[in-house]
Amino acid sequence: MNVIGYVRVSTQGQAKDGYSLAYQQDEIRSYCQEHGWNLVNMYTDEGISGAKAGDCVLARP
Repeated sequence: MNVIGYVRVSTQGQAKDGYSLAYQQDEIRSYCQEHGWNLVNMYTDEGISGAKAGDCVLARP
C-alpha cells in the first residue's frame, strides 16, 4: 500500500518535549516499515498554532 506521511509542530515547546518533526518522521517511517507500507511522500508543517491566529485565516498547502 502506498501512503503519505504528515508531521506537524506548532510550538517550540512541542519540539523540545520530544515531538520534533524529525522524531515524528522517524516514527512514521518505522510504522510504515513494520506494516509493509510504501511511504511515497512526507509532508512537513512547521505550522502556526491555530489558537494564536486570531481572526486570520491560515491556509496550508
